[in-house]
Amino acid sequence: MNHSRYPPEGSNSREPKVAIPRIPGQNYQIPPATRTPRARSEAVSKARKSHALTELLLDVSSQLDEASKKRIEETLVSFEDDTPPPPTPALSRGKRARRASSSLANDDALSTTSAEGGEAHVSASVGSNEDLDFVQEDILRTEDAGNMGYVGRNSQVQWLRALETKIEHPEGESSDMSYGPPGAGGDAFNQRAKALHGRQQHSDNRQSPDNDQFLGYYFYLDKSNIDIDIGDPHVIPSADTADRLFEYYKAVVHSPFPILGDSFEHQLHAFFTRDQSSATLVVCPKWKAVMNLVFAIGARYSHLIGAEWRADDHDHLVYMWRAVHLLQLQSINTLVTQPDQTTIQAFGLLSLYYLTIGHVSRAWYMIGIAIRHAQAAGLHLRHENPSISIKRRKALAQIWWSLYSIECVLTSIIGRPRTVSAIDCTVPPPGAKGTEMETPLRENKIPSAVSRVSESSAGGTVTNAILDPFDVAYVRLDILMDKVLSGLYSAQKSAKSWKAAQKEIASLSDELETWALHSLSRSPAAAIAAASGHDLSREQLLLYLHYHSAKICITRPCLCRLDLRIKGQSEESIRFNQKTAEACIGAALDITSILPDPPNPAWYYENGPWWCAVHMIMQALTVLLLELSLDGIHLTVEKSYVTSCVDKLIRWLSSMKSVDAISESAYNVVARVLNKQSKKEAAHRQLPQPQPTDQHQQQRDVQDTSLELQQQYQSYSQPLALQQSGVVWPTADPSNSNELYSQSNTGNFYSDDVSGSEYLNDPNAGLMDFGQPLNLFYGNPYEATFDQWEWDPAVFEDSNLGHQRGPSRDQGGYQMHGYGGS
Repeated sequence: MNHSRYPPEGSNSREPKVAIPRIPGQNYQIPPATRTPRARSEAVSKARKSHALTELLLDVSSQLDEASKKRIEETLVSFEDDTPPPPTPALSRGKRARRASSSLANDDALSTTSAEGGEAHVSASVGSNEDLDFVQEDILRTEDAGNMGYVGRNSQVQWLRALETKIEHPEGESSDMSYGPPGAGGDAFNQRAKALHGRQQHSDNRQSPDNDQFLGYYFYLDKSNIDIDIGDPHVIPSADTADRLFEYYKAVVHSPFPILGDSFEHQLHAFFTRDQSSATLVVCPKWKAVMNLVFAIGARYSHLIGAEWRADDHDHLVYMWRAVHLLQLQSINTLVTQPDQTTIQAFGLLSLYYLTIGHVSRAWYMIGIAIRHAQAAGLHLRHENPSISIKRRKALAQIWWSLYSIECVLTSIIGRPRTVSAIDCTVPPPGAKGTEMETPLRENKIPSAVSRVSESSAGGTVTNAILDPFDVAYVRLDILMDKVLSGLYSAQKSAKSWKAAQKEIASLSDELETWALHSLSRSPAAAIAAASGHDLSREQLLLYLHYHSAKICITRPCLCRLDLRIKGQSEESIRFNQKTAEACIGAALDITSILPDPPNPAWYYENGPWWCAVHMIMQALTVLLLELSLDGIHLTVEKSYVTSCVDKLIRWLSSMKSVDAISESAYNVVARVLNKQSKKEAAHRQLPQPQPTDQHQQQRDVQDTSLELQQQYQSYSQPLALQQSGVVWPTADPSNSNELYSQSNTGNFYSDDVSGSEYLNDPNAGLMDFGQPLNLFYGNPYEATFDQWEWDPAVFEDSNLGHQRGPSRDQGGYQMHGYGGS
């Protein structure tokens, strides 16, 4: 660890003091400032020892497992309130301490030459992620708030609210505001609450709880009405339509979310090509629900990219509602029943679908249900039963990591806590050595970064299987993002000092650069050039965008006026805050540079993170707008260049409106916030003032199409062969009866079915491999966490993905990949 980035422990050069003798006849305690040099030296020595031991524990904790690291953190926090600040060395007569910030006119706090500057004695709430341990709204009070729920500090919704506050108060924030001390005790907590109340009273923007909500900044579409009557949920599309929709799904969802194994493709083929004249075809309704969700996601994607062949604009809603009816989600029994594989997969796919249409709150709820079912099935643990094949173990692990990745995206967007805790999981991630997820031996090098395994769905031996290095890199970054969100944005982090937060930021930044060294094939500058020439693979583009997104999350706490908020901070702390804010802005500028100009939405949806495309743009846009609202105090480039990047991102949002209602909503929120500034202030800060469109148009469009969709659902007919074959769709469900669309769960294919087709009728799909249901099997609870897995270096040998490189620095005057140096 590079200790040069942290504030020093103190200066060794001290001027000796002359002892002041006692006054005869007086019996009082000598004040600390007038003690003898020996007593003062002993106090300083003890303070230094305590500080050194604390530093040592913090350094070694990064090499320990999560449980041990947590114990160290809790122990240090328990002593934080009881440990007095280290003594401040005496100043020479006639000299003043050098101020930590030139903007502070009356800074009589700690000197910058003290053993610890002011950053060690103020809560981490002083950063831009403020007040993580408080909620200021009664979210249950109004129906509008209930539609979206709580939004955390790492969400762009919160960042937009902060932007509006800065725009409405162009005079800037005061330098005499308190943020309270660090510490986990009740007194420290109450002091932070008192400081928050003081800042609220000082603000001119005092609003009632009814008005001070997230509603005005929430650009996702959870409030949109998507209810439609789809009639018979058993209606299926033609074989040609099904094939096209599945190919879209397979191309852009299976990597990086392999929820469905390769066996599903065999099952789908069997379902649509079987000779229907020979027998009645009866399949599990849950499997049909999964099929419809695949079609829904494929249809949504085909519309976004404007494919030559694409589904109707709202066909995806029809497929989704068929799946909902087939899953019988209106029944509480479906949600609390014993877990089975098909249900877990269906819930995960439904969450992903909700994410793609901008219903992120629904998606967050649904992924939580999916993960609860997966945990009940023991998928979060490593399987060590020898009767379970390696192929089977890998399939179950892939389901788990797919759910994990989807929840990671949603947590980054909405800022709510995760369902999964790393300390509770032992399932090996892709690329973990010594496990079924390790890279299999390969016979030949494959130049492409994408070399997806294609395995037989039968239980046979897998030969020459190749683990996709993209999958390894993507999951590793998700694991790191989990640490970022829990390390910087969880409620307990307000109990830490800002100095501790700085160390956490530096440590996470180091981990991110280590990941980039192994996972990214080019420097960010080279990647920008390759992207502009369309010479960057989809997988690499995804990794670069998520890399910059992760960097923004790590560095965002420093993007504020810390020079005004922290009194008496050290020069090293000031420099760290500045460099980190520069890195945050640099990451936002990099995301902007990767996007083509003029905007090409079809290219972005086809090659980028189409499931959260607007999120990525808004993340960069809000960072740049916040910096401009701060008068560009952290900029190392011309303000006009940042303004041009803001204009570019706004044009991107505008260009995406025609196919993506999320983009239109985001554009309108940004336009509304920016138009609250005066023309004079906008010119001074070089902030644009885009004209909003009708922000209610999307809701009207959805409502207007409901009747049309209800009239058109009959066009989703079964293939002609099925219509003429006398296929009997079941009408009763003895295991889970329901008034609507009852169906049977019985029926089997013949023994000579194609590989994998037996799972069409078995919702557990192999969960009985070892003689008992998987929900009763709890694996091998090793004391392991995600960080302990040793990653297989062979997975990074691919020349297009794992090329070793050194982190480039200061690309284009603003790029910063590390924190070494000043």
